[in-house]
Amino acid sequence: MTAYHRCTRCNSDMMMDGVYIVDDQGVRIVVSAERHPEQSGVSHPVSTLVHACVCGSCGYLELWANRPNELWEAFQRTEQSRADAPAT
Repeated sequence: MTAYHRCTRCNSDMMMDGVYIVDDQGVRIVVSAERHPEQSGVSHPVSTLVHACVCGSCGYLELWANRPNELWEAFQRTEQSRADAPAT
C-alpha cells in the first residue's frame, strides 16, 4: 500500500493508512488460524495483528493482516489435516 492509495468505494485520495482497531480496553485486534503440526494432533494458533486504512471522505474501511503468509501456512496445514483424517 502506498500514500497514493485510493478508496475502492468512492475513489477518493483521502485515505488514512496505518490506523488500527482496538477493543474497549485499548487492545489491538488480531486474526488467528490454527496450525496442526505434522508430529502431533495438538493445534497451535497462529495470530497476527490487523491494520486498517480508512477513507476520510466516505468512511470506507479496509483491513489487512500484518503477516498473511503465516496465516495461510497454518490454514493450509489445517485443510490438509482435515483431508487426511479418516472419514467418520
